[in-house]
Amino acid sequence: MQALFIVLNDLSYLDQILSKFLELKVRGATIIDSQGMASAIMNNEGLSMLMSGPFQRSLDTEQKGSKTIFTVIPEVEKVEEVVNEVRKIVEKSKKQVIGFMFTVPVSGIYPMKPKFIQK
Repeated sequence: MQALFIVLNDLSYLDQILSKFLELKVRGATIIDSQGMASAIMNNEGLSMLMSGPFQRSLDTEQKGSKTIFTVIPEVEKVEEVVNEVRKIVEKSKKQVIGFMFTVPVSGIYPMKPKFIQK
């Protein structure tokens, strides 16, 4: 069982990725707003002077936010399939950095729910 994380800097691909998840029967993904470290530094006036050269140029032209999508996929083969399909979605982009993906092993899932309270 693996947790797949997709940090998506180019949000124009979000809907296509989520549609592909549905098509591949990936369920239960969570999407959170995220921000990269370089962007956070640039937003801090005291630290922005530390960023120069290529970092400065890319931050000036890129959007400031990103989305992080994560889901747990039980089957190893399904993880590989999802990763390959997401790569196909973004492969035609002209942008240098769209985001990145990584997996983390998951040893268990523990649903949480409140106990039934009798009156």
